[in-house]
Amino acid sequence: FDMLKATRQQTKTHNSRLVLKTIYEANEISRADIARATHLTRPTVSTLAAELMDAGLVIETGPTPSTGGKPPTLLAVDADARHILCLDLGGQSFQGARVDLRGRLLDRVILPAGDMTGEAALQLTFDLIDRLIENASRSPMGISVGTPGLIEPRAGVVRQAIHLRWSHLPLRDQLAGRYQLPILVANDSHAAALGEYTFGPPTAGRNLVLVKTGQGIAAGVVLNGALFYGDGAGAGEIGQIVVEEGADGRPITLENQIGTRALLQRARQIVEPELNWPDFVEAVACGEPRLAALVREAAGFLGATIAQLIAVLNIQQVVISGRLTQFGESFREAIFQAALRRALAAQVEETTIRFSTLGQDLVILGCASMMIRQELGIL
Repeated sequence: FDMLKATRQQTKTHNSRLVLKTIYEANEISRADIARATHLTRPTVSTLAAELMDAGLVIETGPTPSTGGKPPTLLAVDADARHILCLDLGGQSFQGARVDLRGRLLDRVILPAGDMTGEAALQLTFDLIDRLIENASRSPMGISVGTPGLIEPRAGVVRQAIHLRWSHLPLRDQLAGRYQLPILVANDSHAAALGEYTFGPPTAGRNLVLVKTGQGIAAGVVLNGALFYGDGAGAGEIGQIVVEEGADGRPITLENQIGTRALLQRARQIVEPELNWPDFVEAVACGEPRLAALVREAAGFLGATIAQLIAVLNIQQVVISGRLTQFGESFREAIFQAALRRALAAQVEETTIRFSTLGQDLVILGCASMMIRQELGIL
């Protein structure tokens, strides 16, 4: 008997999420059209819609244009019904934002992190969340965190985040104990991939690879509309691939070669020790030959790595995000040409390699998408 009751509840929850998802994807839709789209009965749809309205998730937006008879009333998801606190811990600053159900950022908090690591970085994470909660007018639906490193997503444990010097940190449990809210912890590149898939330009299929560039280099993979973690939840750690050996036989990783810190250090050795990143980008744009050659070499390394992703996964949407995209269209084209030389040409030619258009909000939007999926079953 208990099993039967559980099954009924599971069915009701599934159907409620199905109705909510149908309304969300349609923007506005009538109850009759929901019934047709979901193959649920009209009384079931009416009951579930009423419950979703009671929960504040769905609102009536008015009647459709009349074609004779009483016009049906349209339903829509109230984007402001729930807010998510989303964090991006992957840069020189820790960023957080309060995000609505349509991915609109309602406010943002940025706290300088510098080279902060360990317990200090954890305390800064708490401070960031505290600031976001202070700005909020009501309790959020949950907290979703994108952080560098190897993450166990189900347990919310940061197994290893080299740049933050976190090891086996039970971040989800610490945040849940402190804030008493649903918590999600994800690798920032995985979150970025889902953010691009959900809120970026429409893609031709349900698969996508996103390569996130910065101090670290990593990828996120979306397969059939869902994140692919790999058996050990470390899918996409391409930054640690050895791309060549140094003169002393020391292995050199992709991150050692084209991570922004490593790339800037090499540029300083070529031109001048005080060169900063914006001046580096500007010098390349102005055609400084030695720095332009350095960036072309970086494009070659990245293109060779992307060629391997294309060959193994045959995913035809590859998106590049982060600071290396500041080198512009010539950099993107050099990446494509490098991939073309190192993988089956027919596969590469069928692949779109483009830059993300979501800028610094990419990880935050991905975190929002993950929480909305978990808590409401939409997206």
